[in-house]
Amino acid sequence: MRTKTVIIVGFVILIGIFGVSSFIQWEYSQEIKHVSEYHRNMSIPAITLLQQIRLDFEMMHMANMQTIKMKPSGENMQELEEKYWKSKNSLEQNIQKYNDLSFAKKSNGEFLAPEMMQSHMLQYSILYKQTVQEHDSVFQQCVEGTIIEQDAIFLLEESEIKFHKAIEENSKMEIAGMEKTQDKIKEIENQMQNTFFISSGIVLVFGIFGIILISRFVSNPISNLIKITTMISKGKIIETKHGSKNSDVNDVLISLEKMSKELEEYKSKLIKQEKLSSIGELASRLAHDIRNPLTVIKVTFDVIKSKNKNLTPEDIEKFERVDTAMHRITHQIDNVLDFIKEKPLKFEKHKISDIVNSVIADLPKSNDIKIEIVCEESEIECDFEAMKVVLINLVINSIQAIKDSGKIKISSKIRGDKAIIEIEDSGPGIPTEILEKIFEPLYTTKEEGTGLGLVSCKSLIEQHHGKISVQNNPTRFTIEIPKKFKQKTE
Repeated sequence: MRTKTVIIVGFVILIGIFGVSSFIQWEYSQEIKHVSEYHRNMSIPAITLLQQIRLDFEMMHMANMQTIKMKPSGENMQELEEKYWKSKNSLEQNIQKYNDLSFAKKSNGEFLAPEMMQSHMLQYSILYKQTVQEHDSVFQQCVEGTIIEQDAIFLLEESEIKFHKAIEENSKMEIAGMEKTQDKIKEIENQMQNTFFISSGIVLVFGIFGIILISRFVSNPISNLIKITTMISKGKIIETKHGSKNSDVNDVLISLEKMSKELEEYKSKLIKQEKLSSIGELASRLAHDIRNPLTVIKVTFDVIKSKNKNLTPEDIEKFERVDTAMHRITHQIDNVLDFIKEKPLKFEKHKISDIVNSVIADLPKSNDIKIEIVCEESEIECDFEAMKVVLINLVINSIQAIKDSGKIKISSKIRGDKAIIEIEDSGPGIPTEILEKIFEPLYTTKEEGTGLGLVSCKSLIEQHHGKISVQNNPTRFTIEIPKKFKQKTE
């Protein structure tokens, strides 16, 4: 009887220890979930917003500097004003989003950001707004003649340095927050490990059977979690098999795996965003410096051709080569600017044949490449210039693929409520290994390409709620867009 009582008491104690250990493990799993929430809902959005704020301020600053230095007028002035207001509005919206992010909450209702970080985020938001106001004030004083151009340029550049310094400090703070969460994960690891050893030590007093039982339900899952969280802290992607008998452990594994993949995806997006940001800065600085002299060259060249009526075939061939070269430069500049700028589209009814004819009229003439047009007489609701940009990019790609001589076929048809436009060429085709990459930013196999033409095409077609695809043998780009544009609702 006494032995039975001891055995019963022993089992009750073992069960009690297991219950307490499971409860603590569940608490740890909830804490890890909250840490994952911080990565997903605070760190990643905050750093993304800071990168966009930096880019918007730079675009606004460059627009003001170009206005002061170049003193443009007419269309150039209107273009700079549009770029200024677009970047400023985006900047103010993103600063407000960053300000609002400081009040983001966890699923349990607590603030994601610690009190000190929340205070810093609000202070930085105020600093960004003040710097933008100072920047605008200096620009307005220069425009009104209150201060001279040299002083305005100096103050604007000083404002830019101040803004970038604040962004750098703020970014370091956010990164420090991410690192702190990694330290928190390690701290939880240690706590989980200590819990395991303490529970295992107590169970050892009551017998080998208890140790085996606890090891089966606690030791292995905890060890696996420690290994996984250690891998995450080193920046590795994890893929787990959710086969634990403890559902809480499975929830933690799923949460950790999701967090790992999200961090890796964000890392890739951040690298790509840095590249695109650099392109945006370069394009904005060089657009006027290249376009203006290019226009002068083209006009001068046209005057020379018009005044020289008795040109030899050799002279005409040289003129055509120069025209082709200038067209190529203009096309590449347009590719970059089309990708950087996101102007609102104007949807109106247009005949597909009218768009195609306008594209053909703007292309360089060639006797070696034949263009066949097979378009049904039909109308679609679209932005005329946007669709023209898409088709010009695709046709020029076909011309460059053919090189010497060949044929390009442009066709359109209506199927139900969709319009289908196809551009097919007799070129050698696209290598299979790069077929899936051609719509990625900056990816190109051509020495004279920017890697942004097809990306711009895809973006413009998606703004029409359509899609673009490509296939080989023969090379054919297919565009599908709705006949009637319908605004999507959230």
